[in-house]
Parts: sequence; C-alpha cells; structure tokens
Amino acid sequence: MHAERFIFKMERLPIVFDSYRKMLLVALRSIFLHKLRSALSILGVVCGVMAVLTMISIGEGARKEVLEGIRKLGTTLIYVRSTAASESAVYNHGASPANGLTLHDRDRIQSGCCHVTAVAAAKELSADIFTQSQRISTPVIACSDEYARILGLSTQQGRFIKKMDIEWDSKVCVLGQHIAEKMFENGRIGSCLRIGDDIFTVIGRLAQISLGSETDTVISKRNYNEMLFIPLGQERLLAEDATDNNLSHAAGLSELIVEVDNESAVSASVDIISRILEVAHNAVIDYEIIAPAELLAEAQKTQRTFNMVLAAIASIALLVGGIGIMNIMLASVSERTREIGIRRAVGASRQDILAQFLIESVAMTFIGGIVGVLLGTGAVCLISLMATWEMTINAWAVLVPLVLSVAVGLFFGIFPAVKAARMEPINALRHYT
Repeated sequence: MHAERFIFKMERLPIVFDSYRKMLLVALRSIFLHKLRSALSILGVVCGVMAVLTMISIGEGARKEVLEGIRKLGTTLIYVRSTAASESAVYNHGASPANGLTLHDRDRIQSGCCHVTAVAAAKELSADIFTQSQRISTPVIACSDEYARILGLSTQQGRFIKKMDIEWDSKVCVLGQHIAEKMFENGRIGSCLRIGDDIFTVIGRLAQISLGSETDTVISKRNYNEMLFIPLGQERLLAEDATDNNLSHAAGLSELIVEVDNESAVSASVDIISRILEVAHNAVIDYEIIAPAELLAEAQKTQRTFNMVLAAIASIALLVGGIGIMNIMLASVSERTREIGIRRAVGASRQDILAQFLIESVAMTFIGGIVGVLLGTGAVCLISLMATWEMTINAWAVLVPLVLSVAVGLFFGIFPAVKAARMEPINALRHYT
C-alpha cells in the first residue's frame, strides 16, 4: 500500500512541477504587465537588500580589521606594561611614583609560571642620533635578546641583539628600515653612530614591517620601522640622571612581553602573573596586564552583537518594502477578482489560487533581492574606493539579504493570497458581471 502511494506521488511530480512553472510564468507576466507599478513596489525591497548587504559588509570588514590587528600582537603573548602608581597607592603603601616593572619581575614570572617559555624585557626612551651630516630624533628600545624572536621581527641585513651583547656590555645597535634609509651611508652594517654622547656600531637592519591599517585597540602595535634597538643595560648611557656605568638589576622597565606555550594557557597565566606581581609590588598596581588572546575573544563577542544590531536596523528597510508589496498585491487581487472567479469556476482549487499569488509576491521580492545584491555590491566597492574603508563581501552578506527578501515576499504575500483564495466563484463573477 505504501509502495503504491509512493509510486503515485512520483508519477505526479512532473505534473506538479509543470503546474508551478505555469504559475511562475503567469506571475512574471503580471509583474511585467504593470512595469511602473511593479518597479516602484520592488524599489523598497531593493533599498532594503542594499542596506542589509552594505551593513553586513561594513561589519565584516571592521571585524576582520580589528581581529587581524589583535592577532598581529600575538595570541600566545601577554604584555605587562609599567604604569605610574596612583596617588592612593603612594599614600597607602608608600610606593614611589617612579616604581614599575624591573628585571626582578622578569625573573619571578619566568620561574613562577609553568606555562611561560620566554620573557622579553624592554625599556623605551627617546634619543638624538648623530651622523656626519644630520641629526635624527627617534624612539630607542633597550631590549633583551628574546625581544625580536617573540615579536617576530626579522633582520634584512646583519643580526639582532644577542645575549652576549648584553653580557659584554657592547655598544651596538640595530636600525629599523625607515631609520636606516634616512641615514643613507651611515645606516650600513659596520658604520658608527653617535647616540647621545656615546658611539654605537650598527650590527643589523630590520626587514620592512607592514603595519596594515591603523586600528584603535587597547594596545597598539609599534612602528618598528622608525625605531632603533640597543642591548638592555645601555639605556643607562642615555638617561639624563645616570650616575654609574653598571646595569642595576632593579632598573625600571617599560614592559615585559611574556610568551606562553599555547593559547589555551593564556588566561591561567594571566592570573598567575597578576598574583606574582601583586605580591612582589606589595599590592601596588603600577603595571597593567594585557592579553591579546582575551582581547580577541572579547572583540569577537562584541562584533557578533554589533553585526546582529546592524542587520536588524537594515532589515527595517526590507519590512517597509514588504508593506509596499502587500499593498500592491491587495490591489492586484481587487483588479483580478473576475479572473479568480473564472479560474475557480473551471476547476482551480483554493490552494491553486493561494499558490498563484504567493508565487507572484515571492517573485517580486526575489527580483528585488537580485537587483539589490548587484547594486549593493557596487555600492560596497564604491565606498571602499572613496572612503578607504575595509569592507568585505562574503557568502553571508549575499545569502542573508536574498533569504530575507524571499521571507518578506512570503510573509507579506500571505494575506492577499488568502483573501484571493477565500473568494467564492459565484460572488467573484457576479461582482464584475
């Protein structure tokens, strides 16, 4: 019995498909018969689809830009930055405003957290660089030997600072790409520069580092192309109040960059480091801890909410277009009352009339969706060129407005279609007799 029913349904499939094909042709004929009216109705859907596609593209572009900027900071890195102690901390704990991170903190973190693989220390300051013919003011970073490897900095020529440079108290330096270009011949490997009152030998030149577009984040990526690097400990020569020539183990640092063994251990490591520093600094918060992995997770969560809000706002335009479609379909039902009566009289069922008007409504919104996607794509490309915004068109940006346009056609076409299907054949024919 079930087999016979299945065979019967399969035999009727071609008839059903042919019936819907004819309904679609009738719907398209009705749409193109009233070109101006249909175009004005579809225009609302076109604007709505354009708005949805553009909003999604802007949101996706912003998401990629922000997340890529955070990823470049390293999702397995933890940045510990020195900050000034608050006035209350100075008063309550007797902390000095000049306190902050020290090499002692580096050693404590290295030995106190099992997930830490390396810790790079750095001290940032400004200095004047003198060559034979010019004077250049640039940021200088006194750093440990792990600094370049942890941050992924590579040299185009020569080498970066090594551990022996720090141990031997060598007066050497590494130039960023742009600084080296400004110095011309003096930027070559082996040449000598005067930094402050001391002579340093150039031992390396960094490769060009692409910064991408500028993104406002909690922690910004430095422009290493404009910087000069010296071994940690040589910063004492550039300090205005330097009184001795020995590196103090308690010398203040600008930051510590902690590398952990995997991304999943970042959150636990942040808690451990925070506790280590809290104890070491006697509960004085003269530092801040920033984990790009945690920023990344928070940015992804925020961006998802932002995208939903954008899509909801843009969908309002689609709803307005849908109301226009419903108005036109109601007018069409009134105009075609006699046609409905004749079709019912010759054997068309209520389901056939319902399907006919639903197909016509969906056809109008789908045409509007296609046109809206094409115009929206052009608008996105134009905005990207003129405003230099990062905008991305992906599959979701195209599929979501198309699906919404079909849904709008179904939703706002139901009432006119039901009204047409409920007409009695005799009353419909008598109305226009």
